[in-house]
Amino acid sequence: MAAAADAGAWSPGPRAHPAFVEMTALDIGDSSQVYAAFLVFLDLVEARNWKDMTYKGSKELELVYLQGCPGEEEEVKVVVPLPVHTTISHEGIRRIMECVCNQSKRAFILAIVDSDSTVVYYQLTDGFVVPDPPQGTEEADGKQCKKKRRRFQR
Repeated sequence: MAAAADAGAWSPGPRAHPAFVEMTALDIGDSSQVYAAFLVFLDLVEARNWKDMTYKGSKELELVYLQGCPGEEEEVKVVVPLPVHTTISHEGIRRIMECVCNQSKRAFILAIVDSDSTVVYYQLTDGFVVPDPPQGTEEADGKQCKKKRRRFQR
């Protein structure tokens, strides 16, 4: 009876997942980068509800990258997963933009994967992009002005 319970609890692990098997078939030499891509793929699909996720291999860059749509957005984003121990230079970032990004919008999300499966995402663009203004600044500025006026009126 114990053998039957143990057999039901056995799991083949992440390396048997169909997406991981397909990523390894892309024939990218760095197995840690392929595994990082798989972990990011799972995070985006399962935890962050990205849609239409695909993965592609770049022989030139020797990496697997992902494409998909965050949540309800229709714009496809490019995600480049890298293990935390990988060193990347400005030239390396430029090569990634040239190889995997849309030429009209050269931007991608860099996903850094730690050994404990923690993922940190960075949005990288070609050149400067003016950020959206923070929400609620008008209310905060108005309250601060009123406080200053009260102080000076005393």
